[in-house]
Parts: sequence; C-alpha cells; structure tokens
Amino acid sequence: MSRAIRLGIVAIAATWILAPATAGAQVLNPGASTHAQEQVVLSGTVAVPKGTTVGEVVVFHGRALISGAVQGDVVVLDGPVTIDGGYVTGSVVTMRGAIHVTGASLIGGDVLGGSTVVVDRGARVGGQVRQHVGLTLQGPLAVLGILLGSVALAVSVLLLGLGLLLVAPRGADRISVAASTSPFAALGWGVILEVLLPVVCVLAAATIVALPLGLALLLALGFLFLVGLVWTAWAIGRTLLPAPRSRVLALLAGWAIVAALGLVPWANVVLWTLGSAFGLGAMTVALWRARRAGRGGRHRVGGGGFVPEPRITVPEAPVAVDRPAPSYPATSDD
Repeated sequence: MSRAIRLGIVAIAATWILAPATAGAQVLNPGASTHAQEQVVLSGTVAVPKGTTVGEVVVFHGRALISGAVQGDVVVLDGPVTIDGGYVTGSVVTMRGAIHVTGASLIGGDVLGGSTVVVDRGARVGGQVRQHVGLTLQGPLAVLGILLGSVALAVSVLLLGLGLLLVAPRGADRISVAASTSPFAALGWGVILEVLLPVVCVLAAATIVALPLGLALLLALGFLFLVGLVWTAWAIGRTLLPAPRSRVLALLAGWAIVAALGLVPWANVVLWTLGSAFGLGAMTVALWRARRAGRGGRHRVGGGGFVPEPRITVPEAPVAVDRPAPSYPATSDD
C-alpha cells in the first residue's frame, strides 16, 4: 500500500516536470532513442518495442504495452498494462485497469493492479503480485475524517497569528485592548462587516466597471475572515496572559482554546463564524480609536477609552515696570 502511494506521488511529480513535453502525445515509440528518457502521457498509449530502453513510464489515461526494457516503474492511473516479453526494473502498477504479464517477461518489483492481474507461466516477478488493490488515499483520509478541515484551519491560524505578531506587535496590543474594553461593540461591528462586505463585493462584481475590484475583494474575503479568527484567538490568549507576559505565549494559549473547540463538529462552524466577526470588529474598533487618537486624543493602553490630551500652560514672563529711583536724604560730613 505504501509502495503504491509512493509510486502515485512519483507519477504526479513526473507529470508536472515532463507533461509540457509529452502532454500531446498519443503513442510513444522511442525506437531510435539512445537515452533512457521518462515517458509520460496524459491520454494515449505508451508502446516500448523490443530492443528499446526507456525510463519511467507514466500514463494517466490510456494503456502501456511493454516489449522492451523499462528502467524504473510502469504506472497507469486509468487503463490496462501489458508486459509482453519485456523487462521492468521497478514495479508495475495500475489504479484502474488490468495487468497481463506474458511468459519470458521479467519484473524486478511488485505487480499491483486495481483490477485483475494475470501472470503467465514462465514470467518472473521479483516482488509480490496482488490484484483488486485499492490504491487510493481514502484510508488515511478516512482516519482524519471531518477533523481534517479543523486541523488545517488550526495550523493556518497559528502560522498567520505568529506572522501578524511579528509584523504588527503594537497593533495587536491595541486590538486586544479594544476586545477587552468594548466586546459588544466589536461583535456588533464584526457582524455588520461579515454581512455587508460580501454584499458590496457581489454588487461591485455585477458592474462592468468595478468587476475586477469585486472579484479581487471576493477572493480576499477568505483571508480577511481568517485574520478575524486570528485576532479572536489572540484576544482570548491576552485575557488569560495579560501584559507584560509574552505575546507569543498569549497567542498560543488562545490558539489552543480555539483549536480545541474547532474539533467539535457543528460547534466549530459557529465558532469560526462568530470568531471571525469578533476579531474583525475588534480590529475595526482599534483602528477607529487609533485614528481618533491621531486627531487629538490619547489612548490609554492599560484601560478603556480615550483621555483628552492635557493642555500645557506656559506661565507668562513677568513684565518689567519702570519705577522711579528711590531718593535718600542728603547727609553732611560736618
């Protein structure tokens, strides 16, 4: 099973590298080739005649007919494979299709088929021969099941949160203050944004002039909502570990709570929706406060709201007054 999965990954990787040169091929007959080149076909047939040596053979949809030598594996995702007196140093694998190995054929690896496998007398196979093998990732994915999306989202929240703390640490502090001092305002603004932004994007995309802007905003909404969820996790962690505790530890604490709740089916949808809204609202409140502070208010980081900038009065300098010089009575030496 693991061998088959590895071969499938090799097939996909080889396709990304070699598909531009072979995507349009229908039948490959490299009889005159002197190099063991890989043969990759998206749709068609790979035919390796007797006396010809090639490298890996990968067919996505079609068939493979091997009478010569293959230095590597023969992998067909959808279609049959026939080894007619050929020599394959690796394995022969089909995910959907039959395999027929005639006499005088030599295979160094395994023969694994998603359908029937027939090995004639006289053929030699170095590995195991199995038919009706489920060569998919369905088993490993079934183990994760519905938790796969939650785990992926939790990892994304953690990575994005660490990046935001690195880029804007003081902005993160302002958002945590806004979330703790004005939670209802943050939630209200967040719900309004979650409802209003998609509507604005759709209306913009419906017009010809603003179509690119609307499409760009629609694509950016997912990232924006993810940022909101990150700020919610950060606000929860900062409540548990207030300043001057480490920002990273606070983020990890809040992230652990959000990730744990995200593993609960159905409840995670509510958490992600309200969490994104609350984080967006807290960010909006923090931006509004910062803008107001720039226009004459001073933000109190450790408390709530704004305090007005104190007016500094400079005492006036004393004004000099001309006064007559004092007169003294005359004195006599007599």
